[in-house]
Amino acid sequence: MNSTLRSLLPLATGTFVGALGAILLQRSLPPKEGSPEERIAILENDLKKAETELRSWQDTSPRKRFGATTHDNVRSIAQALKDGLPVTPDDIFNSFKPLMRDLSPLTERMRKIETKRSAEARAGEYARKYGLTAEQQKQLVDNLVLQGDEQRKALQVMMESDHVSMNEYMKAERAQDRDAGLDETMAAMLQGEKREQFLTERLNEKAEQVQTEADGKVKRIDDIVKLDDQQRHQMFLNMAQTSRYYDKQMQFDGLQDGVTPLAEGTTEKQAMMSVLRPEQVQAYEEHRREQLEKAQQDAAEIGLTIPNDWNPDDDISF
Repeated sequence: MNSTLRSLLPLATGTFVGALGAILLQRSLPPKEGSPEERIAILENDLKKAETELRSWQDTSPRKRFGATTHDNVRSIAQALKDGLPVTPDDIFNSFKPLMRDLSPLTERMRKIETKRSAEARAGEYARKYGLTAEQQKQLVDNLVLQGDEQRKALQVMMESDHVSMNEYMKAERAQDRDAGLDETMAAMLQGEKREQFLTERLNEKAEQVQTEADGKVKRIDDIVKLDDQQRHQMFLNMAQTSRYYDKQMQFDGLQDGVTPLAEGTTEKQAMMSVLRPEQVQAYEEHRREQLEKAQQDAAEIGLTIPNDWNPDDDISF
């Protein structure tokens, strides 16, 4: 049954019941047993029950609970695809935002549970390694959960906005840091040798992450423009410095030379381009155009167009 008929049914039922009521009221006398009037009274009662059940079903139906806006948006997108009109992933993303907002209390609870479990695992590990007391473990868990809450709130603000693209949201989600606040909390609780041990181990832990990320980026760039050994060395150092986890105290395997600091505010692409020769820059830009064309073709095959903020350079960061 389509939405138009569904919306008209209660009105039609109510009109019919009202008409029967008016007839009985006008006659004013109770219907005789077995008479047509009695059958009408029974029918009126049955219709009232049906109307009540229908109203109850409508109030608890998934469409009403999850928001007719999502339903209508999806239907509009389906019609646009059928008509051959341009549809972007952002259109699809925005169409599901009302549903995602409705489900946010559930997803929020699930994420909070996950954050707490991760924090408790950290606290247990550090209790064993650094001798944290029960009170210190609770403080660490509470601080990590609090940081997680703040990050999730920032994502929720983005979800509430109708002007945030899918690409922007996905980047913000990837930027979430489960260890936010960890270093500051532990450094404040520990003292002496244990504090120094923690800081050293955390630096090494981050250095491994930075090295893994930088190695991956250098490999992807090398596949495109064919770096020489010296360029590969410098590209690694540049990519390492653009990591959010980079610390100038870090030492990397196989790299004995000192690191030339990048200027403050240097972007990842700027750090990459500063190492390339002119012919390599040209090769990279040609690859970028090819990636853009391929993305457009792939999207067109399923009736979509790419988002306005789609950027081939993002592939380097994965």
